[in-house]
Amino acid sequence: MKMKIDEIFPHVVGDRCSLKDQLFQRAKEQGLSAEQANECFASVPSPLIDSGAFLDNLTGLWRYEFGVPFEIEGTYVWGAHMWVPVDYLHRAIITANDRLSEQARSAYYTRLNEPERHAVTLTEMIPGSKLPTGVPAEFEVSGYGAGNSTVDWVVHTNSRRVLLDVKTRSRDFIEQMAREDGGKEMPEPEHDPALLFRSLDKKFRPENPDELLQGIWIATHIQQSVDALNKAFGALDPKKVHFAILGDWESDVHLLVRREADREYLLDLFGATPSTRFTFTP
Repeated sequence: MKMKIDEIFPHVVGDRCSLKDQLFQRAKEQGLSAEQANECFASVPSPLIDSGAFLDNLTGLWRYEFGVPFEIEGTYVWGAHMWVPVDYLHRAIITANDRLSEQARSAYYTRLNEPERHAVTLTEMIPGSKLPTGVPAEFEVSGYGAGNSTVDWVVHTNSRRVLLDVKTRSRDFIEQMAREDGGKEMPEPEHDPALLFRSLDKKFRPENPDELLQGIWIATHIQQSVDALNKAFGALDPKKVHFAILGDWESDVHLLVRREADREYLLDLFGATPSTRFTFTP
């Protein structure tokens, strides 16, 4: 199967096979039967399920090719968002099968199958994939936010509910790449971190965090300034936005909270550990 990676970065390509074969291999490693695996992947649509996959010689990860490149000042930028680790998609599919209704899963797969929206849609499953198996959660739920808005995740724990909106921020990366001058170091981003929280105040209603803990999960392609990030979070309505998480598919996150009592609760809920990977100090 011919892939774009063969033209752009041929030196990173080791072994290769189909994405479908890789997904079934992971299902087998999980102990699923062929029948169970077929049921799990049957609703994943084409062209996504028919994508090619390759072993990345640099990282040792199996990746699949799907998506579109960023365009910066008329030039295409090819990056990891087009060659995502197969494990991430596998986790998203497992999460969708376990936690989404058939109707919600169908709508999710429709968006996931669009190359232009694939990377953003994939990240929507990140928080759900990290929850303990026995903790109930709903995806894209209305009735909790302001007006007719929907909330990406509503988690029902024994002590309270957690409302979570998920955002992917790639524009910062595009703007930073546009300023790259060929030097050894990438220039620091000049964006306003407040853009990470755009419209969040309008989505949530004022709530008691002891009963309804509300926040956001942000997947960003570049590091954020700690000082600017803290300032932007502090400017939000504290009665509406109680926490913010910067994180990806890995277990480490950067967590902002209004109350220290909520920090350990959220870290435990998502099986996460504190990290400085997502931030920098100017």
